[in-house]
Amino acid sequence: MKKLIIDSNIVFSGILNIDSKIGQILIKSPGDAVFYSCDFLKHET
Repeated sequence: MKKLIIDSNIVFSGILNIDSKIGQILIKSPGDAVFYSCDFLKHET
């Protein structure tokens, strides 16, 4: 299992440019990846 800690800047960067490395990790992450973020990310998006 891969644990990935992300913040809002990483999420927005991946959304805005899905062809980037960050975008590919977020969009096409393997099934064993677990994303961690603070609760504020829900409010920022």
